[in-house]
This record gives sequence, C-alpha cells and structure tokens, in this order.
Amino acid sequence: MLRRTRTAIGLAVTALVVALSAPAVQADTAAPSGPASDRAGADDAVYVVQPRSDGTTYTAIYEPAPGVTADELRSTLRRQGVRGVQDESSALGIGIAGCSPIVGTASAWCGHKWAYGPFNDPQVYFLDHSGDSWPVTDARVDWYQAPGIDAYYRWHTAGCPGGGRHCVHVYSGNYGTAWYGLTEASTSGGYFVDGSVTVKLNDQVTPNTYAARRSVACHEMGHALGLDHNGSTNSCLSVPEFPQHPSSDDFAVLNQLYPKPGT
Repeated sequence: MLRRTRTAIGLAVTALVVALSAPAVQADTAAPSGPASDRAGADDAVYVVQPRSDGTTYTAIYEPAPGVTADELRSTLRRQGVRGVQDESSALGIGIAGCSPIVGTASAWCGHKWAYGPFNDPQVYFLDHSGDSWPVTDARVDWYQAPGIDAYYRWHTAGCPGGGRHCVHVYSGNYGTAWYGLTEASTSGGYFVDGSVTVKLNDQVTPNTYAARRSVACHEMGHALGLDHNGSTNSCLSVPEFPQHPSSDDFAVLNQLYPKPGT
C-alpha cells in the first residue's frame, strides 16, 4: 500500500509540474567534449565498453565490493565472459571516464547524456523494481533538486510515460560478491539510447542499512543522469564511502552538462 501511495503522489506531482512548465520544443545540444587531461578524483571503478553492429555502444560502470580491487573485479568479469572490460588507462584513452565538464572533484561520464526532447530540461523517470530495503524514492529526491535535468520516481508497474520522457529501470538482487552497484547503458552519438539504461543494486554485499543503501542508490542514479565519479567523500558518487547525498560539484556538472535553452 505504501508503494502505491507513493506512486500515486508521484504521478500527481509529475502531472502538475509538466502542466505548469509548458515547455517549448528545444533542439538537442552538442554532446560533451572528449576526455579531460586531469581526472576529477580517484576512480577504482571498472568500465566495460562493447561497440555493437547497429552503431550503438554498450557501456557499464561497476563499483567494486569491499575488499575487492579494481583489478580483481576486472579478472572476475573476464572469467564470467564479459567482453570489453577496460583497464584504467584504456578507459581514459577512449574517453569513457572523467570527461568535462569538471567542477571541483566532480565530472561527467564521457559521451553519456540525455536528449532534451520537447522540454527545457531532460525528463528522466526512475522506474523502481527494487526491494523494500532500497530507498530509491528518497535518493531520487536529491536528484530532482539538481539543475539542468528533472528526475522523477515511478513504481515500475506504472510504465514509462513516453512523449519524449526517458526511463531508467532500477533493480535489486543477489548479484554475487564482486560489486556493489552497476549502471549500464547503450549510447549513440554521445546520448543515452532510450530503454537501454539500467541500474542494478546488489543486496548481497551492500550493508542492509538505510544510509548504505541510500548512498549506493544515489551513486548509481547519478551515473544514469550522466555523472562519473567524484573524488570527494562529501558526494554519494565517491568510492567506496557511504555519503547519502550528491555534492554541490555534482549539481554544477549537471548544470553545465544540460544548459538552459539559449545559453
């Protein structure tokens, strides 16, 4: 009943916001620039890149579990048959990690952003398939406050609203002991492909506390909006600390990644 109540409230608020904003049609802006010469912060994550025959590229970011190094996670993924696992130097070289805009310790995920569609800000809906121990709706509240992009929550049975709005599916489960969280997507021309972006939250290794699970959810949802890691432990996009909220630097990157029309 609580899920349904939250969903109903979320849908009502969403409808009100869309009705009041009356956005004009806006052409998409250019994709973000190439990899920055300096990383915003230390990054122990593992990146996967798989070019596909249809011209899209599958990419994923894995966050190593406690006690697992990035090299150990790479070895595990390769043993599991995952193709395109990148060494740190190759991820930087092909422009996957740590791209501009960079603000302080925060940076964008290279070549991963949402199209505006018929709105002044991209509209992204997180469709929640996760278990009750994951406060996805609370983590989404932080990202709704971010400038440049609008993030909404829906229980997954409500479906994706369409009409130029984008959706990210959020799952939880027992995914082994090698990683905390995973964000995966297909991109084309520097933009996320609709229907391809998925977040997976690992029940098996994430402590079953509100703080830890909100932090991991916040972290992966930040990737799904176009952010890379943040070198500051004041941000939920840090690795492997458990801060529960984004930082002002994360918001500043999103503000530059999604500038207002005409600016």
